[in-house]
Amino acid sequence: MTGSIRVIAAIYLLASSVITLADPQRAAADQGMPMGILLPVAGLSFALGAFLLTGFMSRVCGLILACLGAFQVASYGVGIVPIVEGLVGVHLMLRGGGAWAMDIYVQKMQDRARGRVVSRES
Repeated sequence: MTGSIRVIAAIYLLASSVITLADPQRAAADQGMPMGILLPVAGLSFALGAFLLTGFMSRVCGLILACLGAFQVASYGVGIVPIVEGLVGVHLMLRGGGAWAMDIYVQKMQDRARGRVVSRES
């Protein structure tokens, strides 16, 4: 379930940022955000989407996504999309990337490396 949520969130973040970056003037008018904020948020959304799609550093991306959702709610008012982004971010931050995430493989590699260091010291 968590892996599916991560992949869906990643695809949404990538798609919304590409639409915004393709026509920033229209996106600024549609979203009611100033251009100085809209472009960095779109760039951050694209980077988060790319990292979440690969499943790498999903807990860190979850924290950043939760902060991004909170920023949007605090700056531009309550909306469904920023609240869902924040909740998905908190979920990913607490649960990790779920299935198909690189975090699982990185953790296994770190455990093997720690095991080798402990066996050499013994």
